[in-house]
Amino acid sequence: MVIAFVFLASMTLICSFGVVLSRSIIHSALFMSGAFLGIAGFYVMLNAPALAAFQVLIYVGAVTVVILFGIMFTQRPQALHYRTIISRQLWPGFFVAIGVGTFLAYVVAIQDWSGTEAGNGLRSVAQLGENLLGVNGAPPIFGLLFEVASVLLLVAVIAAIVVSRRRVGDGVDRGVEE
Repeated sequence: MVIAFVFLASMTLICSFGVVLSRSIIHSALFMSGAFLGIAGFYVMLNAPALAAFQVLIYVGAVTVVILFGIMFTQRPQALHYRTIISRQLWPGFFVAIGVGTFLAYVVAIQDWSGTEAGNGLRSVAQLGENLLGVNGAPPIFGLLFEVASVLLLVAVIAAIVVSRRRVGDGVDRGVEE
């Protein structure tokens, strides 16, 4: 069990660093799918096979494909110089990362972890569905969050299509001919 945890943790961390440090945006998206697979492995270790299957189907399959399509639709080599953008956002990104890390450390520190142990997750898809939909006493907020996430993904796909269909000569492509 410890060997599996170390393998999954190192796989997830290496792939996460690959997302951040890779110079190719396509490679970053592929590293992201590797990190998602590592998270799915953690779900298997926690005895939640339904969540592991959803992680693989939704994140590794659908979200990675949508991101890769968005990259392929919108990427124009002449349009932007990524190095200039990254150098302008280095310090603000660093401070945001420190702030988010501090907030997450605070939330983990104040959480009561006494009743948690591995293997207490949902064991069936029916239980997971009831909790997500708010039936049989479960809070109905998860259904709303699911709808918000689906609308957000729809807006992202529409935005990728709109950005990819812009006319030559507008905005950042001014003066660039195809």
